[in-house]
Amino acid sequence: MSLINMRKKYGLTRQDLAIKTGLSISYIYFLEKGQKQPSFTVADRIASVFGVPVEELFPQFKRKSPYPKNTAKVG
Repeated sequence: MSLINMRKKYGLTRQDLAIKTGLSISYIYFLEKGQKQPSFTVADRIASVFGVPVEELFPQFKRKSPYPKNTAKVG
């Protein structure tokens, strides 16, 4: 779900989210419009407000498996 949709789902204004995260209203606006990309720390702070994993709001932080793909054929 996008940041703007999540914010609206929870009935928060940009100002509400800014207060909860310590970010500026304009920075949140730029994140919602895709004009800025947050650091992982900032993305985590925002995601924690909604109680969701970071990658749900910011797919660029999708967790990678610690195991490499096994391309060897068995048999």
